[in-house]
Amino acid sequence: MVHYIRFLRTPQTDVNPKTIDVSAVVAVTTDLGDALYSKDLELIITVVEANHPHGVLHTDTAMWQAGSRALKLKVNCHGKYRSRSVRLHVTTKETLFALKMLDVPRIVDVWSVTFPLNEKQRTEPIVERQFFLPNRSRLRMWEETGDSIARHIWDAGLGFLLYFAQALSSSPSPGVSTFAALLKSNKVRRLKVLELGAGCGTVGVAFAQLVKCDMVLTDLDDAQEILASNIKCASPLAGSTIKAEVLDWTSGLGDSSNAKYDIVLVSDCIYNPDSSLHLVEILRQLATRTPNLLILVGFKRRHEADTIFFERMQKTRFEVKESINIPLPHTMTDQDTDAPMAEFYTYTFRPATDD
Repeated sequence: MVHYIRFLRTPQTDVNPKTIDVSAVVAVTTDLGDALYSKDLELIITVVEANHPHGVLHTDTAMWQAGSRALKLKVNCHGKYRSRSVRLHVTTKETLFALKMLDVPRIVDVWSVTFPLNEKQRTEPIVERQFFLPNRSRLRMWEETGDSIARHIWDAGLGFLLYFAQALSSSPSPGVSTFAALLKSNKVRRLKVLELGAGCGTVGVAFAQLVKCDMVLTDLDDAQEILASNIKCASPLAGSTIKAEVLDWTSGLGDSSNAKYDIVLVSDCIYNPDSSLHLVEILRQLATRTPNLLILVGFKRRHEADTIFFERMQKTRFEVKESINIPLPHTMTDQDTDAPMAEFYTYTFRPATDD
């Protein structure tokens, strides 16, 4: 499975006569924090000038030991760097190589917010993840460091990056051909795209950086701040637009929402049986307004309750046009029986008048 280097305690500075110490506590864990990395791993810790990304002030290493629950980090910067604005970057050699090759790494690195090397203070509980897309654009995603998984990056979001890469390749896999055909047939005009349950916005922002579109990211009100941060950092393709809106599935679309979309993206939103029923109803309302709507649902299977969504979709007259399982980057352990997968289902709606 994918592992994420996560700050359990964000960086803090401590000024001494000759050095400025930067300390933090990290864990190497899964997207939901339910499994820690089970092997030894060398971490690279770098203090980087905030305004000069290649200006490395100090680099050190630390060893994550198999069986660890946390690792304390401490680097000593020279006193001459006092008052510099910096960021702390924690990564691995393998991660750096994967990103250089435009791949999704199996261990996702972490960047702190900017902080000055002159005060004893802890940085904000927010961090940045960075990925590189097939068109070489950099995807920057801010996420919270706390316990709220609603504003974290989930594995299926990374699976979507792999899916988009396949769909945009010169020879798409059979399981992505319908989606790929839509992308190719609409190169002249902007696609109208909606993401439901966007969370941090990984999927929608990545799509807007790869395909000319008008992208609308939707989620509850408490996700809007992180969405705004990630839209601000986005590098949409020329001609693309990105915006965020509040949408509560329990309230429905409402009469004021008359927009018609070409594509709806749904990433890791079916784990809750109660909310998944509201999700199906929102999809039905959207599909009723746009008969040719293409719905792409991607998720990582976690519970038996996931099947409730698919049963409800079938009862609501949605048809699976194609599906594909895409292996996620992972580290196999003795407890693993199969490689972790992101599952994707492309749906269209069959109105009742077809009978």
